[in-house]
Amino acid sequence: MDRLSIGLVGVANHGTTILNAILESGNLQLAGCFDIDPEATRNAAERTGARHCTTYGELLADRAVQAIVLVTPNHVHYEQVVSAVAAKKHVFVEKPIARTTAEGRAMIDLTRSAGLVLMVGHNTRRRRVFRRARRLLDEGRIGKIVAVEGNISGPAGLQPGLPSWKADPGKCPLLPMTQLGIHLIDTVEYLLGHVARVSCVAANIAMPGLVYDSCAAVMQLESGIPFTLTSYYVSPEAFFLRVFGTRGTLHCYPTSLEIEAIREGKETDRTDEQFSDEGSRSYVEQMREFGECVLNGRVPETDGEVGVRALAVVEAMMLSVDSAAAVDLKTFLR
Repeated sequence: MDRLSIGLVGVANHGTTILNAILESGNLQLAGCFDIDPEATRNAAERTGARHCTTYGELLADRAVQAIVLVTPNHVHYEQVVSAVAAKKHVFVEKPIARTTAEGRAMIDLTRSAGLVLMVGHNTRRRRVFRRARRLLDEGRIGKIVAVEGNISGPAGLQPGLPSWKADPGKCPLLPMTQLGIHLIDTVEYLLGHVARVSCVAANIAMPGLVYDSCAAVMQLESGIPFTLTSYYVSPEAFFLRVFGTRGTLHCYPTSLEIEAIREGKETDRTDEQFSDEGSRSYVEQMREFGECVLNGRVPETDGEVGVRALAVVEAMMLSVDSAAAVDLKTFLR
């Protein structure tokens, strides 16, 4: 068998990105699709020839579907995964893995006990800039790591049509970090190791209701390296990660990086690398890997444990906001 038969749940908005990645993967076959928007489901089915399902249950009941891809709100992931496991389907679920780490751990246990693959959609670490950054850091290009800082923000909270669940603190607490900051949390853990403790402040600045739309966190990695991360849901776009070393600074952006080298405390040179052809590559590679893991019995790079670790950092941030104190990650990890 060289293709995995997929059922896609969520085909609008970001679901379209994942749909395209499935079609380009080379080892996945879209067998069926479902979205709460009937028109979106119909359009996707007509475009791809996949079965048009009117309910999630109908998709799960299709024996031709071997695996489910969930591009759905995080607060429904747990129930959807429980249903998928009951139907003996492998699962790819978008980040964050769940609403809480407790739900995420339960999802890991369920899929593991059933002998099914569980993969989480942390694609940012797969971007070419961060794969290259990992090699440069492993080579010691900027010396001993001193600190890392990042910002990932956008104006979605100011735009019309924001899904109501994103403005609901019960369904999406610490909104910017849950939806945006978590990308760089996972990426830093990939590049430099695990977060050990967290201190965070957050505020509701511009969005209606009580949801936090602006957050800033100071963390410490298990290695001792400090990591600062800011994320806003009500500002212009921002996306950068900077790693500071004793021999230089590595500046990472979505499609480029820059190395600012120093010697004896003085700048010596700057080098730039461009990845302008990134496109949807990280998504395609992610979906192809999911197919390979199911077809060949591999463990995904971003498995359930990776997904829970990233979510645990966000949960620790939330507890820090509520308690006005630093929080140890051991509180959320077994």
